[in-house]
Amino acid sequence: MTLDKKLNDAFEEMMKYRQSIGYATATYRSSVPPFINFCVKNHPLSARITQEMVDEWLIYYPYTVNSKAAFLSLLREYTKYLNFLGYDDYIPDDDYVVKRIAFNPYLFTDDELSGLFKTIDSYVGKTCGKRYLPEIVLPVYSRLLYCCGLRPQEPPAIRTEDVNLITGDVYIRQSKRHKDRHIIMSEDMRALCQKYDSVAGKRQWFFQKWDGTPYEASWYNQVWRNLISKSGISWKGAPRPYDLRHAFASRNIIRWINNGKDVMELLPYLSAYMGHSELTSTLYYIHLLPENLRKSKAVDWALLSQVYGKGVLEDED
Repeated sequence: MTLDKKLNDAFEEMMKYRQSIGYATATYRSSVPPFINFCVKNHPLSARITQEMVDEWLIYYPYTVNSKAAFLSLLREYTKYLNFLGYDDYIPDDDYVVKRIAFNPYLFTDDELSGLFKTIDSYVGKTCGKRYLPEIVLPVYSRLLYCCGLRPQEPPAIRTEDVNLITGDVYIRQSKRHKDRHIIMSEDMRALCQKYDSVAGKRQWFFQKWDGTPYEASWYNQVWRNLISKSGISWKGAPRPYDLRHAFASRNIIRWINNGKDVMELLPYLSAYMGHSELTSTLYYIHLLPENLRKSKAVDWALLSQVYGKGVLEDED
């Protein structure tokens, strides 16, 4: 059996098993296959995954500290599954444990967001098949992240059947902590998706490549740095695709405050829309607001401290 067949067959078996017990697969599908392809291309005669392959991949792929830790966690589970099947593939041990660091979200200005989306709309990529050009996919993919506050790994898992182009309902399958949810797009977003769908044609995945597989989060990460650079945004703040989700949440809260809305009453709705398992995860975004807005009467800090404690969670989700 070739390395290609062994690794890919085992991976698909693992994904089917995870789905059968209600676990999400999107993060695995965006992270592990690129590593498998790398191994097959560079070590076609090998019969197993070795430590050398893992070392080479970590040098080759431009991970951050956090994304490297996330990848190694997924790879560890995959190689454990290979060993469960009776193979003798290398399982990354504790020497590969990477200490995660807390990110400081990058807060885009209005001009930066405008420039970023102008760059996105003029992007030209390379692929096979006119219907699946990255420049057709990228504007819609990016606006779902920003306009709907999706996590970067969620768009690749969206199937065509999950998007109701009449009502604007989008079914987000088993995302973080294995929670399904439905979101409703704005009318502008629904119309854009409808226009994109008419160009993309019949397919399984809403964002599908020419070979029938979905565009992965890893693909978006690869084009992201180029987009940021061409937009003239400084890399000193290390903006990430996840920061589009931050922008969605914080700007909604700012809009509520400016319109005199009851933020405390609306936060649970934002929490459900974003797929948070606890309201404390949503409260994190209040900490991202400018100081004058954090001190707004619309934010009842006394109540928040009473209910959730003085810390009021300061971590992203």
